[in-house]
Amino acid sequence: MNEHVWIYARLIGGQSAGWFEGKTALLLDLTSILVGSVLVLLLCAYGYIIWDKHAARRRTAVKSKWLHELSAEGSALRSYFDTGEIDSSLLDMSGDQQVVMQDILLLRLTQGPKELELARIRSLSWRVFESSYRTWLESRKWSERVNTLLYVEQFHMTELLPKLEEMLRSSSCTPLERFIILRMYSRTGYMRILKELLRKDTLLSDSQYLQILLPLTDEMWTRLMDHFKELPYQVQRTIIDALRIRDEQSVKAITLLEALILGEDAELRTRSFQALAHVDRKDNDLLRDLLLAWNKEGDERPRSERLVVARLMGSMREESFIPWLKKLMGDPSFQIRQEAANSLARYEQAVEELRFAALEHPDKYARQIAEETLERKQYGRKMD
Repeated sequence: MNEHVWIYARLIGGQSAGWFEGKTALLLDLTSILVGSVLVLLLCAYGYIIWDKHAARRRTAVKSKWLHELSAEGSALRSYFDTGEIDSSLLDMSGDQQVVMQDILLLRLTQGPKELELARIRSLSWRVFESSYRTWLESRKWSERVNTLLYVEQFHMTELLPKLEEMLRSSSCTPLERFIILRMYSRTGYMRILKELLRKDTLLSDSQYLQILLPLTDEMWTRLMDHFKELPYQVQRTIIDALRIRDEQSVKAITLLEALILGEDAELRTRSFQALAHVDRKDNDLLRDLLLAWNKEGDERPRSERLVVARLMGSMREESFIPWLKKLMGDPSFQIRQEAANSLARYEQAVEELRFAALEHPDKYARQIAEETLERKQYGRKMD
């Protein structure tokens, strides 16, 4: 019995050893194939990197050659800027040549070209890039579309405005693309800008709206102020800031600011005070009357508004404001008290008024801040 078990174990063990020997050979073959494949892939990747670097160096060298040729004396491009006549070679360029041409024209734009050269740059860019730009504006790559929109804006391609309208109507138009298109509308005086600004669903920041509003033509500004009440609140706020930055002196602008100061919206009142103080330099009577009217309800006004008014009273230095500044020195807000005291210190009779406030003001905080401001002012005089 034991002899049979031993013989059976030998037979099974022999068969197992043979099985493992066969599988080991197969695993070695598979490993060799896998390692070889990895090596081939690595060699291919390395070869592609070497080829790509070589191609990039070659493209750079070719572009440098084209840049030199286009910029050289007597070139077709230089001749065009001198005479205005377009050589056929400028209109028959490859994609890389167009990129070089684009860089040259953009560089000229940054150098502040004269009106004649500017017109020639825009005319040439339209004839050379129009087809390519139309294609790129339909690209699925967001970055390519955005870059093309910036080129269109730089070259002032008004001929593509209908194409930009199509992009605006598309559901795939992103906020950044919409912003660039609206800025293009603004720079060109395109009438559709008013319709776009009236939209309630445009997702733009205050800074972006400001970039759109500042380049508007005088005609568009007039139309915009006529529709002020219909505009979204964010656009209304930004319009007031734009009026201040543009130093708008028109009767319509002054009338709008006056109406807003007398209105119910606190933020629009505050911004309008700031804007009117900046643009109404020739005649301060209107601003003085508005400030005096404001003081009748000043205690009920928001903190930001009280702060602006205290600052304006210091810049105008009207004697009729002194009682109101002394009253604001007792304001619950420390910043407003300080601003009112600083404004009062700018008046000719500041020393007497501050000394009186330090002794007689009913508010103890106003007395303290009047005394501190008086000390600083007197110390400043000694230093002078």
